[in-house]
Amino acid sequence: MVAGLPRWFSPTIAALLAATFALSLGAALADGFGALALVPDRVWRGEVWRLVTWVFAVPGPRALVATAVVLYWFGGELAARWREPSLRRFVAVIVGVAGGGTAALGAMVPMAHHLPYFGALALCDALVIAWALEFPDRRLRVYGVLSIGGPILAYGTAGLTALAAIYFGPVAVLPELLAAITALAWMSAWRL
Repeated sequence: MVAGLPRWFSPTIAALLAATFALSLGAALADGFGALALVPDRVWRGEVWRLVTWVFAVPGPRALVATAVVLYWFGGELAARWREPSLRRFVAVIVGVAGGGTAALGAMVPMAHHLPYFGALALCDALVIAWALEFPDRRLRVYGVLSIGGPILAYGTAGLTALAAIYFGPVAVLPELLAAITALAWMSAWRL
């Protein structure tokens, strides 16, 4: 541990935060979110960097701050518990399955061919799900009224993603659906 840093400082989380801020702010300044987005048709035409960059392209200031908080808080605590190699594997699997799965399914679903996906919501959902199942006794207070944690928070997060799929269509939230399913599967397999 480096002196002066919180007990849960994580080089992996620091790298994710740096990449998110650098790519998001760079894209905002250069109007370049389109070059970072995961677009299945473009991936199949050889623009494979999109399988990774989409998760770091957060298109709004509030979403960027919320992403940073989730990465730092939930990711940092998972890093302290799991250690760096396990956290890196988890993040790589989530980004890989969500990005690769979206590109693969997007190639088969005509309305998803050209749909751009970006933002860290998929990774953030996965981190919240993993944190809630890893620390089942911890609670979040929402607006000072609702106290939620454990499996209810984990499955509630996945449920909100499913609700978004009902309202906006599954194609619109494909990376988030794949990330939530993968996080739940990861945590189930981890505990066996």
